[in-house]
Amino acid sequence: MLVEHFMALLVIMGLTATVDKKSRPSSQYFGHMAAAEELSNLIPDNYDGLEPQFDNSTSREIIAALGTTARLHCRVRHLGDRAVSWIRQRDLHILTIGIMTYTNDQRFLARHIDNSDEWVLKVVSVQPRDAGVYECQVSTEPKISLAYKLVVVTSKAQILANRELFIQSGSDINLTCIAPQAPGPYTHMVWHKDTELVSDSTRGGIRVVSEQQMKTSNLVISKVLNTDSGNYTCSAENSNSDSVFVHIIKSEQHAAMQHELGARLELPPLALLLLAALLSALLAAPAAPHGSLVRLAAL
Repeated sequence: MLVEHFMALLVIMGLTATVDKKSRPSSQYFGHMAAAEELSNLIPDNYDGLEPQFDNSTSREIIAALGTTARLHCRVRHLGDRAVSWIRQRDLHILTIGIMTYTNDQRFLARHIDNSDEWVLKVVSVQPRDAGVYECQVSTEPKISLAYKLVVVTSKAQILANRELFIQSGSDINLTCIAPQAPGPYTHMVWHKDTELVSDSTRGGIRVVSEQQMKTSNLVISKVLNTDSGNYTCSAENSNSDSVFVHIIKSEQHAAMQHELGARLELPPLALLLLAALLSALLAAPAAPHGSLVRLAAL
């Protein structure tokens, strides 16, 4: 169709070229000019004479953690008046055409910014069944398509500590969190105490050191106070979080707990010594009346 438009313009240009520039333009000349303008309006503004083609600069293997949102980016240059569709390869289901969704699964959405080359398939709350190949297809004749692979992983941050910690007031908290299975080469990790973000600026004596490439984060709180008690959560990008509860106890409580524990450990041996001494005295003494033995036993 575009070639026909172009040929028509050439014919009109040939007709108008025969008009003598020195002569007065005729009504036929103006008619040809009007026809040329009308035909030029039929050609799309974004037509540049090139066929649609894919931009292969985008990643074609997308890794997403279970429950997160995955985005598949497809770029098509010189699209013209064609349409872009996303198709799930395993069942050839058409998910989107343009910005319209053609599936009952509302987790699949199409995203596109006007006058851009990018067409995005957004998958919300990724599930294991979503893993597989998806095709970005352009409605040329014949159709052209580009395959994208979605990989779904189960990633969880892990704090390397017991679920409950008892820290003496005035000492330090040192927590380490890892997320080895988090997707991507880099992972952003943060800490929360209850619902508040923990950072170096929260108060003095707090240090957060994260290695995004190593996917680790270390939280150090110096000289803890009673107000530092609470639930500490480590969150990693595209991963489930992990938490521990920290109890801050006073020095007196710590000493009392140690004393009570020591007393419990010493009672059984002392009782055994008293019982052994009593038995030895009974065996060494001459036979005693029955009533005396009863009284001794009562002791």
